[in-house]
Amino acid sequence: MGDVSSFLSGLNKKYSDSSNSKEQSTNRKLRIVELRKKIKDSQSPDERRELRRALVSEIKTKGISKLDTVNKDPIEYHITYDTFGQTLEPVYFWTLDFMRNQTGLKLDVNKTEEEFEASVGGGFFGELGTRAAVMQDRAMKILEVVNSVLRTIINLIYDLKEFEQRLALYSDLDPKKQPDAATRQGAEFGLRSVWMDQVDIKAGLGSINQLTRGDLQFVTLRDAFFQVKNGKAINNFDLNKRVKAILLKKFQEYETWKRLSEIELRKRYDLERHYLKAQIDSLRLYTKWAKPYLRAAQKLGMKEFKTKAGLNSPDIISTFNNMQMELTLFGKKEIKLEDVDEIKSIVKKLKTKQKYYACLETEFKFRTAPQVARSGQSTHYAHLGVIDIFFRSYVLTDEDIKDIEAYEVYEDMSIIEELTDKSLASLQISLDEYLEEKKEVKKEEKKKSKGLDLPNPFAGFKEIFSPLGTLFGTSKKEATPYHLKLLEKKVDQKSIEICNTMYSVFKKSHRMVTW
Repeated sequence: MGDVSSFLSGLNKKYSDSSNSKEQSTNRKLRIVELRKKIKDSQSPDERRELRRALVSEIKTKGISKLDTVNKDPIEYHITYDTFGQTLEPVYFWTLDFMRNQTGLKLDVNKTEEEFEASVGGGFFGELGTRAAVMQDRAMKILEVVNSVLRTIINLIYDLKEFEQRLALYSDLDPKKQPDAATRQGAEFGLRSVWMDQVDIKAGLGSINQLTRGDLQFVTLRDAFFQVKNGKAINNFDLNKRVKAILLKKFQEYETWKRLSEIELRKRYDLERHYLKAQIDSLRLYTKWAKPYLRAAQKLGMKEFKTKAGLNSPDIISTFNNMQMELTLFGKKEIKLEDVDEIKSIVKKLKTKQKYYACLETEFKFRTAPQVARSGQSTHYAHLGVIDIFFRSYVLTDEDIKDIEAYEVYEDMSIIEELTDKSLASLQISLDEYLEEKKEVKKEEKKKSKGLDLPNPFAGFKEIFSPLGTLFGTSKKEATPYHLKLLEKKVDQKSIEICNTMYSVFKKSHRMVTW
């Protein structure tokens, strides 16, 4: 984390804010580009989490709508709503429905943040802690099985690699598959070495290696064994009868082993491949079972709210029965070039690389006193308290929104990915090699056309008439910086309009003073 802190401080020094608003905007864009590049290069989940938090902050600071004043203050509406007489849920869901319904703002809405903290002396903390412990216990039991299956898979992969090396020697012995005589001879020598080191060595003092090195000193036996081509050729060797007898016996044993071992090795290779597939299916099933419990445990985990000075939040009192929550809804609406009045006449000839959105962020800060509410035999909590609501408008591109919406996903899923998906991803190359059926690629013969092979007389017409497409408006060109500036201005106006409507309608709907 020290590297991230030094990187962020260095980035702020490199692109320090200027008094000129244009320079500030340029420096902020450069910081965003470097942050995105750093996130891609980073390997640590903790570092990426910290970098994403900084990136989202930079994007929101860059895109927030500003007042047309000297200081360019950001536009933000703040409402404090006391709901001790009713629960918080109606306020939240009214806001959500108005943002996305056809009778409201017609925005595409996502929840981008959800955090909470309960006082340790309250009943809600105990209830939540019990549920989280149950989820964690069930997830850990499944993960123990996952680790066991994963070790089995790793061992199977190593076994299959060894089988492939052995089977490659058998394949090289076949003249149809391997025409090179030197390669075939090398494969034969390799199999004989395997037989001596793994099979014949079990004979103890009667093995070739022991007879060659032991007191009996059959020094020529090992070299002769490698030179034997068939049993009849042994009689032609310039060796004594004892050596020839031992050599003939060993060679016959080797030939029998070579014939039978290839058959058994191929059977075992296929068997272990099918077993590997079964283990992979089991691993995927167990990880699928573990994910819901891990997600639930992650969501039930509480955040410790801090003040700007780094102290504990004064809204949470250990001996009180209260809690603090923060929720953020993020709505967006795409604004296109045809929505800009100044360029409607030429809009059909223009296109943009990025999409532009008028965005509304609604942030809820709840300070509640959870009350037990019973419904039949089930028990749940009703939240009564005070809500601070903030409305902010933004001008963002599709790339900016992707980073903002992904922030909450990565925050929740980083641990789950590390515990489940990464285990399979790291082995995926080896798994693909053994799980996919190997098919022989057959060369398709090209069909010979009958008659004369004449060139296409219309082949050049596309090149001839392509300039006319631009002339008559059938193809589009990139929008100029002037057009993009007009589009951004229109998006900014639309986002401010959406924010004003949200603020005004909320106050009127909840019987607040408006003017």
